Amino acid sequence: MGLETGIDISALLALRAKVARWLEGETLHGALWLAGLPKTHAAAAPIDA
Repeated sequence: MGLETGIDISALLALRAKVARWLEGETLHGALWLAGLPKTHAAAAPIDA
């Protein structure tokens, strides 16, 4: 949607990968790590408010 949230999705996914290794065998919920980022994620320009 082009809205700036301040959340670094790439860093969040990297942290999720670390947590998955730390908690091997535990079920982690959510599917963004599997689906990946939308192709338009990097191309989205910030909208001036």
